[in-house]
Amino acid sequence: MLNRKEIAVMRVIYDVCSKNNDSGIISDDFILESTPEKFKLTSAKVDTILNQLEYDGYFECTKSERKGETVNVITLKQKGKAFKRELIQRRRKLINDMFWRIVFAAMGAVVALIVNKILNSL
Repeated sequence: MLNRKEIAVMRVIYDVCSKNNDSGIISDDFILESTPEKFKLTSAKVDTILNQLEYDGYFECTKSERKGETVNVITLKQKGKAFKRELIQRRRKLINDMFWRIVFAAMGAVVALIVNKILNSL
């Protein structure tokens, strides 16, 4: 299960790679610019997240030099290609869980009202 920072970084990587035949060249600066400010990522954190995602099997990453700048050459693996579907399934599960929580809360309220009515009539 990915945390929010990993999801934000993976979204950037997925967007770039899906446009370029499942591979792409991405700099750490581009990842920093593309992720929301609320995560307060640094280059060190981005490198750590990239290593974790690579270890989890989302993509293969190779560091390289291009015009004096370090870039990441990334190729999506099967799990990385299915990232968008994983997000959709996660959203469905969240909605389903919330629905059932609301249903059970409503049932609990109805049962509490019925028990209250029964006890007050005695």
